[in-house]
Amino acid sequence: MLRNQIMSGELGPGSPLPPLSELTEIMGVARMTIRQAMNALEDEGLIERYPGRGTFVKQVELPKRQTLNMKAELSQLQSMVAQLEVAVLDDDAEGEQREIDGVNYQCMKRVHVLEGKPFCQVDLKLDDAVYQMAPERFAGEIVVSVLNDLGISVDSARQRVKIAYADFEIAQALEVKLNSPVFHVFREFFDPEGQLLYSASLIYPGEMLEFDIEFTVDGTK
Repeated sequence: MLRNQIMSGELGPGSPLPPLSELTEIMGVARMTIRQAMNALEDEGLIERYPGRGTFVKQVELPKRQTLNMKAELSQLQSMVAQLEVAVLDDDAEGEQREIDGVNYQCMKRVHVLEGKPFCQVDLKLDDAVYQMAPERFAGEIVVSVLNDLGISVDSARQRVKIAYADFEIAQALEVKLNSPVFHVFREFFDPEGQLLYSASLIYPGEMLEFDIEFTVDGTK
């Protein structure tokens, strides 16, 4: 798990790692197991230890990801969301207001469930002026659907997807095994003035999402 966090850039150079006693408690394994894992990370050149100071992530060369650029209609995303029987867990409905670059956003963290099973963990920001148009709906429904229902003008949108691994928080929220593969989706909507309307970091269990890509071939329809 620590190796994945380091190689993904989630734990950057100089980041301190928890002490062995804390890792032992969090992971629920023997202290010797943790010590062996830390020795392996040190042998791989991923961490460095300083007596009396702790253990820190080293500067490492991260693997380069190959990007496949694709285009899709926003209506496809809206249709997918509209077909889901998704609810927002009550404990995750409340949010807080934050000012970002002079704009107030409503920030919320929630877990969507499908047929009684966790489907997606979401950490989102929504323009507060838009949020105030239907606060109860935004607090309890899928944001993309509410934006569509309200007729909010979205001038551009983009989404980035990568494969990641479930850490402790994600594993608990989605009821999956620690370090199991997940899809990490980054989504942004912009208004006609280029201002961010909505952004979300969504995490899906690996078995809950797939992409069906149809390529066009030059010279054919």
